[in-house]
Amino acid sequence: MTLSTVRGEPAAVLAEAAARARAAESRERLRVRGGIALLGAALLLFWEYGLGFLVEPRYVSSPSEVAVRLAELVADGRLWGHIGVTLGEAGAGYLIGIAVGLAAALLLVAVPVLDEIAGPFLAAFYSIPKIALAPMFIMWFGLGLLPKVLLAALMVFLIVLANTMAGVRGIDPGLIEVSRVLGARGPTLVRTIVLPGAAPAVVASIRLTFSRAMVGAILGEFIAATQGLGFLIVRSSRQFETATVFAGIAVVAALVMLVNAAIRAVEARALPWSAGRTRG
Repeated sequence: MTLSTVRGEPAAVLAEAAARARAAESRERLRVRGGIALLGAALLLFWEYGLGFLVEPRYVSSPSEVAVRLAELVADGRLWGHIGVTLGEAGAGYLIGIAVGLAAALLLVAVPVLDEIAGPFLAAFYSIPKIALAPMFIMWFGLGLLPKVLLAALMVFLIVLANTMAGVRGIDPGLIEVSRVLGARGPTLVRTIVLPGAAPAVVASIRLTFSRAMVGAILGEFIAATQGLGFLIVRSSRQFETATVFAGIAVVAALVMLVNAAIRAVEARALPWSAGRTRG
């Protein structure tokens, strides 16, 4: 047996093990996707044929009626206007909330005494039901886009702030002390230690808070609006157009899923090691 043969055997074993692992991972993905498909089909079938025995049928509609109504809204063009308005409000609030949340978190990190002072007030504000603020925002800022954008920004801001602070507090204090001993101070410490350490929590919160931005925008539209998916849903519910209500809800869910998938794809390319979890 030659030396090259001996060296080649471990490589072959490793290659075989990697192939088995990839095959097992592929089978697991297929099982998960199959399970998702089966569960979704079961829920739709129950909604179509079984839910009417538990709830008044005209109040729950059915998947077939919702699909027909959704096709009608798409065909007459009204749906696109509502989608554009809600996405504009949620998108603007999302970006504002991220920017302000990150800036506030970095400020609190840089000035610990400020964190101690502001902490109780932030905790109290976080506990306030945001739906209670929607009418106040409408009264303060009018009936236009601004109150919806601010509501969306508020929903995003609180979660980005909380998770950034949690990510920073999760950094090993010994690492920070060693960095300070080596001369890292202020912005240098934040740039080289704090931000990389908190990156998983920050990125996860950025990815998952778009749904909160949509909630904030739609809450504002529920209170006072003439366009948007929230307006479509609440107007249809008042007129007992159940199929239209569920069609609007389905569109909101689909938009959030699409945007989250796009953000996740960007995250996977930019930060492939990130696997942070978020709270909120």
